[in-house]
Amino acid sequence: MTLNSTNGFNNHSLFFRLLIIFYIVLISGLIILRVSFYHYNETFNKGSALVSQTRTIIESTDSILLLSQNLQWQCRNYILIADSNAYETCISIRDSLLKKVNRLIQLFNNDSYQYANAARLRQQIMQLGKLTDTAFNVKETPAQIFSIANIKQDIVLHNAISQQIGLIKSEESRLLAIRRAAIFKTVDAARQVFTISGILILVLLTGTFVFIYYHFKKTQRAEKKLIESEDRFQVLINSTKDLSIFMMDKDGIILNWYEGAHTINGYTSDEAIGKHMSIFYTPEAIANGEPEYYLQLAAAQGSFETEGWRVRKDGSLFWADVLITAIYNENGKVQGFTKVTRDFSLQKRVTDEVKNMLQKEKNLNEMKSNFVSMASHEFRTPLSTVLSSVSLLEHYTTTETQDKRDKHIQRIKSSVGEMVTILEEFLSIEKIEEGKVQLKKETFNLKELAQQLYTKFSTALKKGQTIIYEHIGKEEVFLDVAFINHILNNLLSNAVKYSPEGSEVIFKTNVKENTITLKIQDHGIGIAPKDQEHLFERFFRGSNTGNIKGTGLGLHIVKRYIDLMQGSIYLESDIEKGSIFTVILPC
Repeated sequence: MTLNSTNGFNNHSLFFRLLIIFYIVLISGLIILRVSFYHYNETFNKGSALVSQTRTIIESTDSILLLSQNLQWQCRNYILIADSNAYETCISIRDSLLKKVNRLIQLFNNDSYQYANAARLRQQIMQLGKLTDTAFNVKETPAQIFSIANIKQDIVLHNAISQQIGLIKSEESRLLAIRRAAIFKTVDAARQVFTISGILILVLLTGTFVFIYYHFKKTQRAEKKLIESEDRFQVLINSTKDLSIFMMDKDGIILNWYEGAHTINGYTSDEAIGKHMSIFYTPEAIANGEPEYYLQLAAAQGSFETEGWRVRKDGSLFWADVLITAIYNENGKVQGFTKVTRDFSLQKRVTDEVKNMLQKEKNLNEMKSNFVSMASHEFRTPLSTVLSSVSLLEHYTTTETQDKRDKHIQRIKSSVGEMVTILEEFLSIEKIEEGKVQLKKETFNLKELAQQLYTKFSTALKKGQTIIYEHIGKEEVFLDVAFINHILNNLLSNAVKYSPEGSEVIFKTNVKENTITLKIQDHGIGIAPKDQEHLFERFFRGSNTGNIKGTGLGLHIVKRYIDLMQGSIYLESDIEKGSIFTVILPC
């Protein structure tokens, strides 16, 4: 999908580049055509102006020639018949001649040759004017005669004027031919330029149309294939129910949503599209910035895979395997991400169960190993005592030795009791580890149970030891009597065992409305601060216990029983000053 999109983008980019080049060429051609049109138009206008000027000059020379001839005839008519109207006409014609000649000279400002011809013509016209004035004077003065010489001079002057005008007209005719030829050439060149330009523009337009049509058809085919491919992709993705697949923009905003994503995450497309991917993360992960960090890793590495807890729409958690892959544009910049998520909750649960089973097996193996090691040590002394006492009993057969027999029988009972206690502790911890110990609540009299224990330990005290018992509150409680019995039995046993002769053991029970408090205080060897944090661990014994017997399991079992009853145990202890154990249980 990404490759097709990239190729489509490249095709569109090429199309637009070619289209821009076409428009640049077209606009350049139109500009050149406009400049050429302007140039040819200016040349044509200048040529047309010159042709028009030439025609004006020729017309002016014809008019001058005609006026000069008319002036000659009017002058002669005045001399012959003394017509006053002829005189005024002559004066008018003479003035018009001078004006026309002066105007003609102005038309030749840019042509020195014609200007010189026009200047000579003006001199001849001025001579004609003087000759006319002479003819008028002759008519006014009878004494003077307009001689044959004057008439010849008039004829010669008119012939000179005619020749000069002919010379000017001849030159203008020659220029007219040249200028007309230049105009025709300009028109032909312009026609050729416009024809060629029109053909080129037509070719460009035709080529552009063909190119656009071809590209349009090609784009249609590509889009059709892309739509078909996307349809197949949609069908494939929607048919995949065990994978959550969707795309995001570069900021992690969800762009699309499929059936598998709905199945795993619980959100509909309307609920998910437009939201940030962090909606699937736990509040702790969001606070730690994990979603943004994972996107940064994917952008830097190309892809990033991780496992962790994710949140569904309903708030439930599932263990997810997540693969985030970066999508790059043609410039190598990240423009989005794809995210594939698999629900690994079952695998996680199986893995955790296997780990727990392996850990339990390891713990049991350790416990068995510790039991063998400890049993070989702890059982040796009581067994030796039993064996030696039995051997001695064989020698005490008379009535006089009864007290000695009783002493050894008591030693045997005590040793057997120690071994039974050790075995019971191992059996208890094994049941706890295997989950076989269940809380069984019942109503019993806590004070009576405590007094039974008080009586039991009062007969086994060291020399001078005493137990002080006190109860406060109701006597009936609703708890597991076996658990309470084991807890009190162990704590009292330790208090007596680790206290010296002549010391006091204070034993208190207190029943309130919602809690039960058990407190046992001794004045024994105490527990070092460094040992207190490990005191409830399995097989742990304080560093100052010395040769005092013990398995290191009693307090561990006590703590497990208290945890099962959702209670708490607290310790206050100082070395050589004693310890206070306080148990608080919910009632």
